Amino acid sequence: MTTRRNFIKMGAAVAGAGLFLPVMKWNSLTAYAASPVLTKYLDQLPMIPMVSGNALTSLTMAPSTHSFHSTLAARPTWGYGGLSYLGPTIETMRGSAISFNAVNSLGAHPFASSIDTNVHGTVLADKTNPRVSLHLHGGNTEPNSDGYPEDTFTPGQPHQFGPYNYNNNQEAATLWYHDHAVGTTRLNVMAGLAGLYLIRDSDDPIGGNGPLGLPAGAPYEVPMIIQDRMLNPDGSLFYPPAPWAPEFFGDVSTVNGKAWPNLNVDRTLYRFRVVNGSNARFYNLSLSNKKMKIIQIGTDGGMLNAPVSLSELLLAPGERADLLIDFSGVAPGTQIVLQNDAAAPYPAGGSGIALPEIMRFTVKAGAAVPKPIPTRLRVNNPPIVPIAVRPVRQRYLTLVEVMGAAGPLVALLNYVYWPEPLANPALMERPAVDTVEQWNIINLTGDAHPIHLHLVQFQILNRQRLNTAKYVSAYNATGPRTVLDPMAAGGPTVPAGYPAIDPAPYLRGNPKAPDLNEQGWKDTVQAPPGAVTRLIVPFGAQAAPNLPFGNSFKGRYVWHCHILEHEDNEMMLPYEVV
Repeated sequence: MTTRRNFIKMGAAVAGAGLFLPVMKWNSLTAYAASPVLTKYLDQLPMIPMVSGNALTSLTMAPSTHSFHSTLAARPTWGYGGLSYLGPTIETMRGSAISFNAVNSLGAHPFASSIDTNVHGTVLADKTNPRVSLHLHGGNTEPNSDGYPEDTFTPGQPHQFGPYNYNNNQEAATLWYHDHAVGTTRLNVMAGLAGLYLIRDSDDPIGGNGPLGLPAGAPYEVPMIIQDRMLNPDGSLFYPPAPWAPEFFGDVSTVNGKAWPNLNVDRTLYRFRVVNGSNARFYNLSLSNKKMKIIQIGTDGGMLNAPVSLSELLLAPGERADLLIDFSGVAPGTQIVLQNDAAAPYPAGGSGIALPEIMRFTVKAGAAVPKPIPTRLRVNNPPIVPIAVRPVRQRYLTLVEVMGAAGPLVALLNYVYWPEPLANPALMERPAVDTVEQWNIINLTGDAHPIHLHLVQFQILNRQRLNTAKYVSAYNATGPRTVLDPMAAGGPTVPAGYPAIDPAPYLRGNPKAPDLNEQGWKDTVQAPPGAVTRLIVPFGAQAAPNLPFGNSFKGRYVWHCHILEHEDNEMMLPYEVV
């Protein structure tokens, strides 16, 4: 078996031999049997139970069995808070702090055959004694409660820092929580460890009746966790066995844990709190009734200034969208399919696993009850304006991959492996608290990557195309650099230096402003291939006026690609607010 040391050396040797190429495409390495044929829209969309954050004293992760379709038997899965799969939607008010114990009561891993000890952080014991780490994605959270990937605990073991503390000192937003254990995040989330987390405020209060007049709570506010999955003939979840595969794409659409569900809707306005909870799949969502629009009112970190009417909505893994759909003008009995036409991998494709239908809406009989859609979405919260504070620093951050003869061996940020900055802080991004920085994400791979920063909400400045071949040539000329891998004395080398070089001489065309529905607060951004994606990032509540969060925490966090297979195999690095 290849050791991790030899694994890294092999990748470095391949790159050093000149087989690292700009804009290399990721493909599924192996073809697997298709899932059993299932009747679509037979089952109703499950309504995920809502729990009050104030009543939450513990959150248990436990094994269960779950049926993804009424024609399939229940098979082993994991869930939070007593659910057979996924977790309850946690609802809380802005500024209402909660503290709870996370309890690991898990047993044998449903994907024990997929555990790959060549992936950093993974151990054989994960098959029977799985590690977990709880992350509130989008939360402005103290470091000891953020779900740092190495802050893991095993069954029967408490979280080393005690209760998880969320002070919820941020604007109303659609957040989500999920597992974040180093090396096994993709498998733990696949097994079911994910759930929604809604923060409310005076613009969007618990129970509704706020100034915006938006639906709040059942039945007209509907949480939707969209995931692609693959099923075995007996109804159990399938994930490719070890070794590590660079991406996973399923051929079954699940929403809230049910395959191709149907939702019967009244002839009125609905609100959908949507999270792309898939491992690697992007979704470009649209409605089969082309007369209807998807109306986006919120992004990852809160409300937009005004609704944005969309014919289609592109969501990357980890992104969320707060959406309205108006069924009041639709005739009873009409069936409307939520569609997807995003290639996998995105945007070039190559996996051969399309997923064109996600779920269906069926309009019920009854009188239409139209409701107004607010034109202004921020009444008590300040309007979003571009951060005017001058960045104290620009960082140039690259997305790269090391290719082997059969495909990708590893994905990296900045050509830096996870253990390196822990041994040498010079290889770590260390922004000063309460300052603003500009992060320039330079994607040298062939696919889009969703880049997520823990702790903060940021603004997208723009994107600009890059002459990738010329940039890579100049970038490689700055090396080689010895990898400071504590598991490999002497270390291999990588073909580029750190930090990355300024891409300015290699840019093409003009910068492109973010789309209207991206002009809000974000914690996850789509970084397209062959382009520079520029972010304005405030590292603390005092960094600029009118930020959507209220804390200025210092400590260690992470930034990473939110394609789970990528973050599990080195496309994640620590950063520290100092």
